[in-house]
Amino acid sequence: MFFEDADYDLYRDLLVAMDEEHLMAAARYVALNPVRARVVSRAQDWPHSSVRAHLAGKGDGLVHVRPLLDRATRFADLLETDPDDPGFAALRRSELIGRPLGSAQFVASVERRLGRSVTPGRRGRKPKGAAAGDTV
Repeated sequence: MFFEDADYDLYRDLLVAMDEEHLMAAARYVALNPVRARVVSRAQDWPHSSVRAHLAGKGDGLVHVRPLLDRATRFADLLETDPDDPGFAALRRSELIGRPLGSAQFVASVERRLGRSVTPGRRGRKPKGAAAGDTV
């Protein structure tokens, strides 16, 4: 997802572009981090989280709940998931390598918007004679 809201300008370079399905998985992942780390038994018990604001449906000056609640009208449903969901592996991988996460159509749209390839190229050394900007 590309954030267009000015509130997100500061974080734009820190985010992984993702489609809507993966955005919701990322919201679940972040909300369940303290549960997965076994520091609390319920996500809403972690004091340094936006979960309580999202559950109440009310922003608190720091948290803007509308962007997420417009996509998940019942935020509590996101928390009723296994905190160690194997589906989170794709999120971790994309975040680690800094690549977009989504369908082939979504990745193609990101490439068009950026005017460059965002998929990983071939690993290893470039063949002799390849120009600096050539892709293999």
